[in-house]
Amino acid sequence: MHHAHTVPISMHRNPSSSPDKEKEKSAEKKRSASPERTRTLDPEEYQDARKRLKKAVLEFYRYLEVLNNYRILNLTGCRKALKKFEKTTGVRSSPDLTSVTPHFVRGKIPVQEVYMKEKVEPCAFASGDVIQNFVKEMEEQFAARFTHGDRKRALVRLRAGSEHKTHYFSTFRTGLALGLAVPALVDGIVRSFHADTRAAISGWDSLLFIYSILLVPSVFAFLVGLNLLVWNHARINYVFIFELDIRTRLDHREYFELPAIVLAALCYAFWFSFARIGEGSIAPTTWPLVWLLFVFGVLINPIPIYFRDSRWWLIRNTARLLTSGAHRVEFADFWMGDQFCSLLFSLSNLYFVACAYNVGFHPNPFPRCSAPKHWEVQFVLAAVPLLARFTQSDSLMDWSLLRPHAKHRLLRDELVYSSYIPFYYFAIISNVCIRFIWVIYIPTRGPSIVLRTWIAAMLEILRRWQWNFYRLENEHLGNMDQYRITREVPLPYSFDEIEQESDGEEDGDGEVEDANGKLKS
Repeated sequence: MHHAHTVPISMHRNPSSSPDKEKEKSAEKKRSASPERTRTLDPEEYQDARKRLKKAVLEFYRYLEVLNNYRILNLTGCRKALKKFEKTTGVRSSPDLTSVTPHFVRGKIPVQEVYMKEKVEPCAFASGDVIQNFVKEMEEQFAARFTHGDRKRALVRLRAGSEHKTHYFSTFRTGLALGLAVPALVDGIVRSFHADTRAAISGWDSLLFIYSILLVPSVFAFLVGLNLLVWNHARINYVFIFELDIRTRLDHREYFELPAIVLAALCYAFWFSFARIGEGSIAPTTWPLVWLLFVFGVLINPIPIYFRDSRWWLIRNTARLLTSGAHRVEFADFWMGDQFCSLLFSLSNLYFVACAYNVGFHPNPFPRCSAPKHWEVQFVLAAVPLLARFTQSDSLMDWSLLRPHAKHRLLRDELVYSSYIPFYYFAIISNVCIRFIWVIYIPTRGPSIVLRTWIAAMLEILRRWQWNFYRLENEHLGNMDQYRITREVPLPYSFDEIEQESDGEEDGDGEVEDANGKLKS
């Protein structure tokens, strides 16, 4: 007996006649005909775009965390305000209410519970479901696209920097370095005045001058740490102003470690020189070079230890000064330029350091290195950046002070350091006075020109240190007035030209997929 088999019509359709297949073929023809799809993707361009996308995802995840914290803060504020109302008016909420209808229980009005249920909880911000769904989706996408599905590693990367860090060890190491530096510095200074020490070290005054050249930037770097401390205490958003990465930026207690160690190393190099440590095999004039090599090694150390990202930020922004005019000038650029203007003493005297080690310290290199034939040209070139900055009045332009109709005379209406009003007037007066420090070179009698130059250099870095407080305050207030609180992370494409492309993956062993999906190490 033969049974007729009923076969669905769809099984007998020609695949080529399927509407879905036809659409796919048509789309494939369009893609193959498009010149955009046939171009070869540069692997370096692809990796750069991928890094930018990854950074954008990290920033978006961080903003979701901030938004969720803001939501919780609002809910907590509502509850505390109602609790304060109940405490002030004498009414209390009833613990046994189960509905939102107001009830009187033993003469008590359930204000907090009723208001929260009727007014607050129905609001969109009261529920965290939307944000939590976004967070969960971002975690899944990040794990799939950047950690090969390893959710645990994805969470570690996404939440990096969100946990609270303590800085006990940073503070301890800073204090230890400074504590060890003080006795070496004091003993070195005392020994430098001994007649036998000066007789034993040829060119001792040149060596002392070299250490003074190296001391100025070291002290200035430490003073910048005090700037960070005050900005943090005054809640000046310097992280946003300098466009620092929130996940790798240094806390002021961490920052202090670097200049503290540099200062300690310089103090011991100074002590080794004038205590004549290792005199039989190492000349006293060698220790400044050892210190320079140590600092250079710390700065360019590629190993991801000891704040590598922050050290490279300093190197990059210093290098940008050499290419000024070839790119857009940001706040960090001209701020760094101002700092280097205040280090003119050390920068201009690098010539003396190089000359002294070139001609040697036997005899004393001062006569040959301190007075070049064309000193006038060198002096004018060194004065150009200071004269240029002098034409911009600090008090009026950089600080936005000297407002005649302000609440505090000659200041501005809004002040961050409002508890320290006298310091503003002191800063205005001292800033102008130190600008005219060049008058100390006029008298023909008195301290030597070398000592006067060093005193002027120290006063200048103190002036710049003071300037940093009020310059960042002015920038911070300007950002607040313009409601500038965040910077968008640029994406490597425009939204009207989005294409579906494979995304390379990166695992913990350093293997990366290229633009064609091939795994390479």
